[in-house]
Amino acid sequence: MTGGWADDDARNVALYTRLRGEHGDDVRALNWGSRGSQRRRFQVLAEVGDLDGASLLDVGCGLGDLKSWLAEAGHRVSYTGIDLTGAMVDGARERHPDGDFRLGNLLDDAGIGPDSFDYVLSSGIFYFRQDRPRAFLEAMVARMAQVARLGVSFNTLSAWADRREGDEFQADPLATLDFCRRISRRVVLRHDYHPGDFTVYLYPGAGA
Repeated sequence: MTGGWADDDARNVALYTRLRGEHGDDVRALNWGSRGSQRRRFQVLAEVGDLDGASLLDVGCGLGDLKSWLAEAGHRVSYTGIDLTGAMVDGARERHPDGDFRLGNLLDDAGIGPDSFDYVLSSGIFYFRQDRPRAFLEAMVARMAQVARLGVSFNTLSAWADRREGDEFQADPLATLDFCRRISRRVVLRHDYHPGDFTVYLYPGAGA
């Protein structure tokens, strides 16, 4: 695996395979506390730009809940999802027979080249990383920026939260923003929708 994160990838696959077996298509299979919190994060992610008519890659797509939300919200997009966990991809394909869902790791290329999509979005993929989580976040964000023509939108738990979340990774917002600024000067930090979570919008191609 790129970056040497094979063990961490395996931990994530084991977790989500177990949760899917326990909870089926319920939001708990994605380890979300509620459908409302998941959907609020989707709303914030989607505010990265004008998605109508755009091509979009959902990194860590799970069961395709973002695809469902986009349709319900009236966003007409060309959607592709990618996920590490076979049980999730199988479930997404069952729920969305018309969808393009791929099993793979974006860091391992996955047949996805530069500028393949207008937008790349990702929700909730960083919190369970244990092996050099900040380095993983930076590697993944850099790869997403390579793939996106217009914009990247991702969220993560925040180190500014009032309390620690066990052994979950909580990223430092300013350190994350500083890293993203090295990719592009056009970058936005959103820490206004949840006290323990933040979202970054990154617009590639603007220079460092």
